[in-house]
Amino acid sequence: MGSLRFVVKNFEEIAAGTFLVLMSLATFGNVVLRYAFNSPIQWAEEFSRYAFIWVVFLGAAACSKRKTHIAIDAITAVLPPRARALCSLAAETVVLVLMGAITYYGYTLCMMATQATSTLKIPQYTVYAVVPFSAALIFFHALGRCWESLRGVMARESRP
Repeated sequence: MGSLRFVVKNFEEIAAGTFLVLMSLATFGNVVLRYAFNSPIQWAEEFSRYAFIWVVFLGAAACSKRKTHIAIDAITAVLPPRARALCSLAAETVVLVLMGAITYYGYTLCMMATQATSTLKIPQYTVYAVVPFSAALIFFHALGRCWESLRGVMARESRP
C-alpha cells in the first residue's frame, strides 16, 4: 500500500522521469549505432521528440503540483494575509479557466489526430494526449490551491 501511495503521490515526476530516461537511452543508442556501426535506429529520433514532448508537459504538471513555477511575488509579499489569499485565489481561478480550455481543446485535437506517425506508426493522438492529460492534472492541482486560498480568505474574514 505504501508503494502505491508513493506512485500516486509522485505520478508526474515518475512518468516524466521515465520518459526522460527512455529518451536519453534512445538518443545515446542511436548515436553509438550511427557512428560506431554506421547503422542508426530509424525510430529513435521520432521517439525522442515525442518523449521530450511528454517530459515537458508532465514536468509542467509536476511544477504546478509543487508550486515551483516561476512567480513574481514582490507585490503579494507585502500585502496583508487576506489580500494575499485573495490574489492567490484570483490567480488560481485564471489558471482553472485556462487549463479547462486547454483540456477541452486538447481533447478536441486528440479526436482529430488519427493519422499515424511517420516512423513509429502509432496514432498521433497518443502523442497529443499529453496536452489534455497534463492540463487536467494542472486543473486539479489549481482546484486544490483555490480551495486552500478560499479557506484562507474565509478564516481570516471571520476573525475579530
